Order: sequence, then structure tokens, then C-alpha cells
Amino acid sequence: MRFILAADIGGTKTLLQLSRDDGEILYEESFPSQDFNDFESILTEFCNRDLMKGISIASACFAVAGPVSGSTASVTNLPWQLDAEQLQQQFQIARVKLCNDFEAVGYGIACLDKSDIETLQMGLSDDKAPRAVIGAGTGLGQAILISQAAGWKVLATEGGHVDFAPTDPRQIRLLEYLTAKFGHVSYERVVSGVGLATIYKFLLECEGYTENPELKQAISEGDAGAAISEFTVKYSDPTALEALDMFIQIYGAQAGNLALTVLPRGGLYLAGGIAAKNMARFKRGCFIDAFLDKGRMRTLLEKVPVYVVKQPKIGLMGARLLAL
Repeated sequence: MRFILAADIGGTKTLLQLSRDDGEILYEESFPSQDFNDFESILTEFCNRDLMKGISIASACFAVAGPVSGSTASVTNLPWQLDAEQLQQQFQIARVKLCNDFEAVGYGIACLDKSDIETLQMGLSDDKAPRAVIGAGTGLGQAILISQAAGWKVLATEGGHVDFAPTDPRQIRLLEYLTAKFGHVSYERVVSGVGLATIYKFLLECEGYTENPELKQAISEGDAGAAISEFTVKYSDPTALEALDMFIQIYGAQAGNLALTVLPRGGLYLAGGIAAKNMARFKRGCFIDAFLDKGRMRTLLEKVPVYVVKQPKIGLMGARLLAL
């Protein structure tokens, strides 16, 4: 019996899981990433738990929200650097693999059942065709899946950092607003938790929208994106709803760009927490309308199945598969 360690390392939280190679999950724990100086500190705390004492890890896979180069990786939204060889020696793990977090999400699709996904567009599914995954959370991840004889091969990308391309006059004003602040503006600047908060702020500062004092207070006390989402669901706050709808439209447009690039007739999957937590708003149609709004290519994109992943641990599931 071998012990397997998997981690999903993000800018907001890091999730660690200990399991056996027969599939039994022994222990999981979530850590707030920003409370730690590096991943080693989190792993040390996890390994100091009573359940971990005396256990020898045969294989580990750490999925990182950032670019991976060989045996090293960096977290895009944190000043963390990971080195597989160093981690292997420091924690006496027989084998350590680093992968991009959306590579892990891609592999995790194989672990999903029907209850884990919601269909936004049926399309015409082709099991041999490529798949694609895109997900807005702390950042904007993307990956491509290619069908092979031995299963799916997942190709990690940094496609969330391509240039933001506005599609209407208000989005052009948003781009001008962001360019003045940041210079280069990627889709991740807009389609992420921080991006939702940025759109909300743009509507207040540039478009004449008013702010609910209670929402203002909630934003000041915690996660701005989460607060805006909460006020759309619970209170139907007009400015929050407008920000979320604008966010969804831009998200749909970039998902359509990815679909044109990959032609994922095997399915395009939306991962990340924002879509799953705002399912009703995503199903209203503005996401798919923006996804399909590609001129002469509309009929092509109508054939692409589009799903929302409701399983929040899909990245951890994929990391475990890679560790195995």
C-alpha cells in the first residue's frame, strides 16, 4: 500500500490531500495561501499533523497556479517559488511532480460524474475531438485536452494572459480605464475575482452607477469579488448585477476565443469557483450569447458542448491522478 500526496496551490487557498493508492482519502486540509510566506511552510504544517507522523510518501503531485518549467514553478499571484527536487529532499518524498493547476483540472475531468457538471450548451459532442477548459477564480486558467490511445493528454497554457479585446463601446471604456492603471491589460485582469471587483469599481467611477453602503462595507471587510457575487444572489443589488453580467459577457467572449482556437467538440468546460457559485446568472444566456458572437463562425461554435464544472476539488482530483 502506497501513500499519495496531492496539492492544489492557488493564490487564495492551498488544498492538500493524503490518500492511499487504492483510492481511499485519508486526510484533507485547506490553508489560506496569503497567510504563508511559501508553500514549504504550508507543507510543513500539514506534515506535522498527528495523522501524518510516521507516514512515508511514495509520490506527490503539486498543482501550481502559475507557469511550470521542468522541476520548478512560480505562483502567479504570490511570490512563491517551488522546486520539485528541493521538496523531494526536504520532505523525504520518493517522487515529486509539479504541474500547472489547469493541467490538473484537465486531468480531473475524467473523475467527474453527471452530477458534477451543468450544461450551458448541448452542442454536438465528438468523443475523439479535443476538449478545452477555462476557469475564472483568483486568476484565469486555460488548458487543452487531446485524445490519445492511452487516454487524454492535457496541455497547460497561460492563455488567460492574452490581450483583453473589448467587444462594445462600454468595454472599450473599461479597457481605457484599465490601461491607465496597468499598461498591459490581459483577460485575467477582467475575468477573475479581482476582475469582477475592478468592473464594479469601473461602473461606479466612470459609468455613473451608485453603491449600496452595505455592499461597500462588505467589500472593505473581505473578498471584494465574493461580496459582489453575494449581493447579486441574496439582494439583487443593481450595480453588482450589472458588474456580474458584464463580467459574464467578457468571460463568454474569451471562452469563444479559446473555442475557435481549439475547436473543442469534445466539450468546453468552465471550472473555477465563480461560474459554479453564480450558476443561475450564467444560465440566463449572456454567457452563451457572447460565446457565440463570432460573426461567420457562430454556426461552428453552436456545435461545441459547453459545461460548468460544479465539483470544487477537480484540480485536486487531477493532481492525485498525476501523483498515481
